[in-house]
Amino acid sequence: MNKLQAIVQPKLLSDLMSGIGAYAKDVTIQGICDDTRLLQAGDAFLCLPRVNDVPARIVEAKAKGAVAIIIVGQYENLTDIACACLQHMEAAGALLRRWFETEHTTLKVFGITGTDGKTSSTWMLREMLAKQLGSAWSCGTLGFVRDLDHITDLGNTTPSLLTLHTIVAMAHQQNIGALVVEVSSHGIAQQRIAGLSFTAAIWTTLGQDHLEDHGGLAAYVEAKASFARLVLAAGGKVIANADYANIREALAEGAAQALWYAHNKSGVDADLLWSREDGALLLKKHKATATMAHVPLADFHTENLAALMLLMTTVFDLPLASLAAKLDGVMTTPLGRLEPVDANQRIFIDYAHTAEGLQRSLQSARELCVGRLLLVFGCGGDRDKAKRPAMGAVAAQLADEAWLTSDNPRSETQTQIAADVLQGIPAAFLPYVHVCEDRKLSIFQAVSAASALDMVVIAGKGHESYMEIQGAKLPWSDRATALAASLAAGEKQCA
Repeated sequence: MNKLQAIVQPKLLSDLMSGIGAYAKDVTIQGICDDTRLLQAGDAFLCLPRVNDVPARIVEAKAKGAVAIIIVGQYENLTDIACACLQHMEAAGALLRRWFETEHTTLKVFGITGTDGKTSSTWMLREMLAKQLGSAWSCGTLGFVRDLDHITDLGNTTPSLLTLHTIVAMAHQQNIGALVVEVSSHGIAQQRIAGLSFTAAIWTTLGQDHLEDHGGLAAYVEAKASFARLVLAAGGKVIANADYANIREALAEGAAQALWYAHNKSGVDADLLWSREDGALLLKKHKATATMAHVPLADFHTENLAALMLLMTTVFDLPLASLAAKLDGVMTTPLGRLEPVDANQRIFIDYAHTAEGLQRSLQSARELCVGRLLLVFGCGGDRDKAKRPAMGAVAAQLADEAWLTSDNPRSETQTQIAADVLQGIPAAFLPYVHVCEDRKLSIFQAVSAASALDMVVIAGKGHESYMEIQGAKLPWSDRATALAASLAAGEKQCA
C-alpha cells in the first residue's frame, strides 16, 4: 500500500510509454496507484504481475475513476479505457523513474541484503551516511526512517515497487544525500527494486529463510546472488562477507570485482580484516589499521560495522583511521537487536528468528554472561518448517535453560510448531526446556528464574508490535512484557 507522496506533475500516457511499452489511446495522468483501494479519479492503475484477479481489479479501478490501466507482464485488450502494456518489471521501473523525474537523480542508493544483519546494517549505514553527506534516509524492516522522530511503517522489509520509487523521488526532491534500502529475497524475486541504480551493496550473511516461498535453498541463494551481480554489472560496488563459503561460491563469477571482509582468524583473503578484543573493534584494510574502542555490544554488530567501514572507505575514498576516529563511540543500533531492557543489562530482547541469527545472538550473549544463559524463543507459523528443529538444536547447544513459546503462530497451532522444534533438541537437554504457549507467562517465568548473575535473552520478535494469530495481528511488545517481568522481579529499568 502506497501511503507516501512525492510532488509530481501530470503527464501524458504517450510520454510515459515512449520507447518502453505499447499503449492505446492517449490520456493525461494525474497520478499512478498500484492499489485500487487508494486509487483516486484521474489516476492510472499500475497492475503488477502479482495482482490477484486482474479483471476484478480493473473493474474496481474504473469504478474509482481511473483514466488508464498500465499492465505489467501480460496483455489485456481493453476498449473502454486507455490501456498500456509493459513486458516486464524493469520497464515498470523505467516508467516510474520517468513519472517521478528521477532518471538523472544524483541520490546515492545503497542496498543491504543477507539472511541476517540487514536491519542493523541499514540502521548504522544511515547514521554513517548522514554524518558524511549531511542527510540520509533508510527503508526496511523498521519502516521508512527519515530520523528518529519520523518513522513510517511500510508493511514489508522491501516495500512495493511504487512505494520504493516514491521514497526515491521524495529524497531527490528534498536533496537528501543517500537512501539505504533493505533488500530482501522476496524484494529481489518479485523485482520490487526494478529501475533503481545502486551505488553499492552489502551481502551480510547467508543462511536459510523463506525457503518454502522460493522453492528451495538454491533459488533463495540465487535471488541474493542475482542482486549482487546486478549491482556489479551496473558499475556499483559489492561488499561481501568472505567468512561465508556459500557467499564466496555464489559470487564466484564476480569474486574479483567484489570487495570482501572477514574475521582476521578465518584464514581467508579479504580486503578488510576485523576482530574484537576487549570490546574494541580492530580493523585492517590492506596496510591501513584502525581501532574503535567504543562500539555496540555483540560480535554480530561488530561484524556489520566492519562491512560498513569497508563500504564507506571505498565509496568515499576515506582513510580508515580518520573514519574510525569520527565514528568511534557515536554509532547506535536499532531497537530489538540484542537490546537491554534493564539497567543491569541482564534481560535482552532480540529479533533473531533463524537458526543462524539465534546462534549469533546467543554466542554474543554468552560472552557477556557470567552465570546461566536463559532463553525464551519460538518459531513462526506458516513459515519455513525446516528451520524449526535447527533452531531447537541451537537453543540446546548455547542456552542453559529454554522456554519454547509462541512467536506469530499464524494459522498453525502452537502445539504443532513446538513439536517440530523439539525434534531438533537432544534428549539430554529436554529437562531444561519448558514448553509454554503463553509468551507472557514464559517471559515472566524466565525472568523470575534468573539469578543475579544470569542473563535472559527473549528472541524472535525484537521491535515487533504485534502477535499474529489466526489472521489477526494482536498488540504485543516483548520489551513492555520484559519490563513488566523485570519490575515484578525487582530489577532496575533502563532509562
